[in-house]
Amino acid sequence: MTKNVKGFSKLSKEEKINWITSTYFSNSEEAKSELKKYWNSDENLQKLHDEFIENTLTNFYLPYGVAPNFIINGKSYTIPMAIEESSVVAAASKAAKFWGERGGFKTTLINTEKIGQVHFLFQGSFEKLTAFFHQIKPIFFSDTAEITKNMEKRGGGILDIELKIE
Repeated sequence: MTKNVKGFSKLSKEEKINWITSTYFSNSEEAKSELKKYWNSDENLQKLHDEFIENTLTNFYLPYGVAPNFIINGKSYTIPMAIEESSVVAAASKAAKFWGERGGFKTTLINTEKIGQVHFLFQGSFEKLTAFFHQIKPIFFSDTAEITKNMEKRGGGILDIELKIE
């Protein structure tokens, strides 16, 4: 059983690595060395990698190839692919050539709205749950306003939340 860590995202990269390697590896120095093997030698590029996601420890490299000959909405594309399976790139290229000779792919944007769902089991009173939901819904919107304000400026954010009882 592993120990819990509080405030992991607030730790420095080195502190995160120390915690991971001391918690999960019997030889933490060897594990640290293995993680650092994949760091980019260009410090600016490594800093960029570190800022892509939260809690970055190292980089994960995959072969980077391309699948040419994609015709999408009448325009020719070469699609980049980072994957370890060579047959996927070959199959994509072959399919692109096949469909390209038949007019290519056509796309239509139907909607940009994303729908998320949370499922839970509830064995209490549905009337009380519904009343609580209607009470908490405006609070949810006001409490998330700070983290969604930039999304809202771009026309997004949380548009609605529904309670569906099935």
